[in-house]
Amino acid sequence: MTTSKQKFAEYLSGYEQGHMTMRLGHTVYVEQGKDIFAENRKTGELEKVTLEEQVAKPWIRDNFERERAFQRRKVFAKSMQSTHIPQHERRAYKKRMGWVGA
Repeated sequence: MTTSKQKFAEYLSGYEQGHMTMRLGHTVYVEQGKDIFAENRKTGELEKVTLEEQVAKPWIRDNFERERAFQRRKVFAKSMQSTHIPQHERRAYKKRMGWVGA
C-alpha cells in the first residue's frame, strides 16, 4: 500500500503582508481581507469563491482560521524568545497586576 506524503492543507505564504495563500487539496486559495479566491490551474488567474461554495465547503474558511491562529502563535513565540525579560518574571508581573487568575 502506498500513501501520499502531501498534506491536505499546506500554508504557502502571505501572513505578514495581510493576505494568506494556502493549498487545500489540489487547489490554491488566497484570502485577502474577508474574500477568498481560488487560483485557476490553467490560467493562473484568481476567481472569487462564491458564498454558495463557501457554505457547501466550510472547511475552506476553517483551514484559513486555523492557519491564521497558528501563524499568530508562531510570531508571538518568536518575539517572546528574543525578549530580555524571563517568562517567569512576565507571569509574576501579570499575576501581581491582576491580569491573570491565580
